Amino acid sequence: MADLEPQPLPTTRASDADRDRVLSILATATSDGRLSVEEHGELMERTLHARTVGELQTITTDLEPHGAPVAEAPAHVVASSQPKKRGLVAVFGARTRKGAWQVPTELRATAVFGAVELDFRNATFDAEDVVLIANCTFGAIEITVPAWVRVIDEGTAIFGAREEAGTPGGPTSVTLHVRGLSLFGAVEIKHKAPKIDRGGGVALPGSPG
Repeated sequence: MADLEPQPLPTTRASDADRDRVLSILATATSDGRLSVEEHGELMERTLHARTVGELQTITTDLEPHGAPVAEAPAHVVASSQPKKRGLVAVFGARTRKGAWQVPTELRATAVFGAVELDFRNATFDAEDVVLIANCTFGAIEITVPAWVRVIDEGTAIFGAREEAGTPGGPTSVTLHVRGLSLFGAVEIKHKAPKIDRGGGVALPGSPG
């Protein structure tokens, strides 16, 4: 029957966000034992070289139910509008977000033989609960947060490291859920106070005016 014929794969060019979504699926599959480290490395290379959305679909065919939607942020992530997602990918390079910037409800950071630096000390958030999916392979992701951001590291390290330095203190107004896989790489979380301007300092979210 005609409706049983294989459908052609999409030829739409893949974006960095599309590749990052697949890298996240591969990281999860490796951490829960569905992929070996060798398989992960092979599929990761195919992902980074994929040019179309169709090529990416073939990589995750047996890792997620056919037609299943991409996993959204947990139900407790509430924003004023639709949840927003953004991604940073560093391959043999570096990406940085610091200073005054807007943090979406779900942020993805991927470092492959590269480094990603995320400084949340002067950032504003779309929601009180934010998901950060941090995947690094032979790379590093550095996360800096102020006292009013609580960090829950839910990630996995395979021949890698996930470290937290500094002491969080005081009331918190934002919870940052850090997930993902460190494969021969490192995720480092640092608790630091915001930089103080000479003109009077920085107003912290949730702090009395």
